[in-house]
Amino acid sequence: MFKMILKIALLSLFRRLSRTVSVVLMISVSLWGLLFMEGLYEGMMEQMINNAIRSDCGEISVFAKGYRLEMDIKNLITDPDGVEGFLKSDPRIRSYVKRLEHQGLAATAHYSRGVAFYAIDSKAEQQQGRLHEYIEAGDFTFGTKGKGVIIGAELAKKLKVKIGRKIIISAQATDDEIASMALKVTGIIRTNNMGLDDGAVFLDLATFSDLLQVSGGVSRFAFFVQDPELIEGVQESMQARFPDLEVFRWDQLYPALMQSRVMMKWFNLVTAFLVFSAAAIGIIGVMLVSVLERIREFGIMTAIGTEFRQVAGVVLVESLLIGLAGYLVGSLLGGFTLWHFKEKGLDLTMFSEAFNAFGMDAITYAIIRPDYFITPFAAILIAAILSALLPLRILYKANPIKAIGEI
Repeated sequence: MFKMILKIALLSLFRRLSRTVSVVLMISVSLWGLLFMEGLYEGMMEQMINNAIRSDCGEISVFAKGYRLEMDIKNLITDPDGVEGFLKSDPRIRSYVKRLEHQGLAATAHYSRGVAFYAIDSKAEQQQGRLHEYIEAGDFTFGTKGKGVIIGAELAKKLKVKIGRKIIISAQATDDEIASMALKVTGIIRTNNMGLDDGAVFLDLATFSDLLQVSGGVSRFAFFVQDPELIEGVQESMQARFPDLEVFRWDQLYPALMQSRVMMKWFNLVTAFLVFSAAAIGIIGVMLVSVLERIREFGIMTAIGTEFRQVAGVVLVESLLIGLAGYLVGSLLGGFTLWHFKEKGLDLTMFSEAFNAFGMDAITYAIIRPDYFITPFAAILIAAILSALLPLRILYKANPIKAIGEI
């Protein structure tokens, strides 16, 4: 019986091919647009999060207690060797870096301004982060003696310096005296973070520690774990091992990014609801017109003994076939588009300044998730079933004898 219902439904759809194709195209184009927006927008969001954790906080950051409230050079991690030993011995840790951060002054003969100093180990940073990928000129190195600096591109313009030129850095040391040093510019960096480009000075950790008279103290440890599912467990273990330190996950340090991810999920759900509501209305329109055109045909079928559930099955199968055809075409188009932009990326360099202000890359890579296709499938299935209810109600109330008499 199902084969007969399927055959009748297919013949009915092909009999009105132009109408069927138009609805299938409407559904498929809507689905293609939805998949493209979801993959691209989530790709942008994940890149923002990835940029933040790779260039700054890692998946987990460790600070001295109270340092984030009062970023004083005297409020540092006093046992960096113990923390480093824990990180080296724990097999769950993939990589780590230690940093000494401080505020100070950078000056040349032309200009001076307040800057943020980031004292780092350049080799460790290259293994963990992606700062070295943003080098615009020079190299990601501080020279053989550690007497070089890497500065933000916008700061370099204001200081009017190029590779090889010297700048004077000044900062308050632990004895409350102002310590100064002349360093040579070895690299200029342009990131997607305006704060770094406009006011960051990266320098050698050992050199800066000596200048400030800091005996091995650091502001933070930032590290990655082997598997994201281990983050909370590592945080708990480290907090228990070092109760005098503060251990934060990246989502605790960047709650705005986490909130943006939640908002993106709701945006996707609302968009999907609107898209498939429109698709449902389209299917309702087609099925309603189709039933009204064939009401005498269905009336005859009912009059000669065809059960209403069989007639209803024809209408329901037609609705499902239209929805599934639109889903298949839209999924193929959307999947291929997402794969293309996942591999090649969407180049928006003409808007790079605007993207940098939001911490986003000018080239955006889409992502593909299984739920992009599962949710639309369920939505289209439900929409197709619901779309057949109104035509079936009209058909149920029709008088088959009267329909025959009108032939």
